[in-house]
Amino acid sequence: MLNYQDLRSVHLEISSRCNAACPDCLRNYRGVDIIDTYPVRDMSLEEFKQIFSTEFLQQLDNFKINGNYGDFVTARDGVEIVEYIVRSNPRLSLEISTNASAKPKIWERLAKSKPIVYFRLDGLGNTHKLYRQNTDFDFVLDNAQKFIRAGGNAVWAMIKFDHNAHQINECERLSQDLGFARFDLVDAGRNTMPVFTADKRLSHVIGDYRGSTDFDTLYNNYKYYEVDPTVAVVSETSNRKISCYAKKMQEVYVASNGEVYPCCWLGYYPLHSNSRPSNAQLKPLIMENNAIEYGLEHAIAWFNRIEESWDKTVPTGKIYECNQTCGIR
Repeated sequence: MLNYQDLRSVHLEISSRCNAACPDCLRNYRGVDIIDTYPVRDMSLEEFKQIFSTEFLQQLDNFKINGNYGDFVTARDGVEIVEYIVRSNPRLSLEISTNASAKPKIWERLAKSKPIVYFRLDGLGNTHKLYRQNTDFDFVLDNAQKFIRAGGNAVWAMIKFDHNAHQINECERLSQDLGFARFDLVDAGRNTMPVFTADKRLSHVIGDYRGSTDFDTLYNNYKYYEVDPTVAVVSETSNRKISCYAKKMQEVYVASNGEVYPCCWLGYYPLHSNSRPSNAQLKPLIMENNAIEYGLEHAIAWFNRIEESWDKTVPTGKIYECNQTCGIR
């Protein structure tokens, strides 16, 4: 499926820790921190060097730092890892996605490495916090300004919701006034959900949500799905031809504990959690996929077993996420 010598792109989860509580993130349930089925850790600089040699980095064109669970600003060695990447291969395109709501002292230093940094700003001061919980709009904007003034290439990345749609034009104008290189609008399909406080009281709803607002009721239904993820798999009847993103981009996804998957959609720690339908399907296919233990070349060898599943239907073995995400409709 993917050969080590042909890899040209890496997607890295540098940490599985995060200071935010976004209600659609799998690290919590609707804002309540209840998920404990994934490793909580940073990737250290030494671990990074063990996986990614200077010689390997020199063959890459792209490197992305954006985790399924964690954020760049929580990584203890984040800036040092970025500097190592750039020293190894100054010509590659390096992108970082972050809520940027921590570490106010790193941004000038980070700018010197010339990454493209996507600052996740979901509206203005009164709306940003409705989804991007536990982050402060003014603090994020101040960090972005430090980065920009030091010569950094910053992108204002905004998720579109019903509650911030009226601010899109104002956000774009503000991004231009403040020196952001670009304004990106993301329509991520996250527009309908209840949001709870840490002690499980309803805080607010996002979008036109009209379902239950009792946390225990909703969470019990969620736990049933997590215990028996095959519900979604056995009910999937569409059988799509796969146009694999990872294969096309020659990219791998590396989780914060060193586990390697073809893409982020399959990288939700399937060895540790049943939180997504494909995890149960992936577990019996995975073989020695930790690049810290076995090296990156060895850790991708099992990917062929995923590609072999594409000739099947989803209920008989095709990976559910492959069919849903990269299946041609």
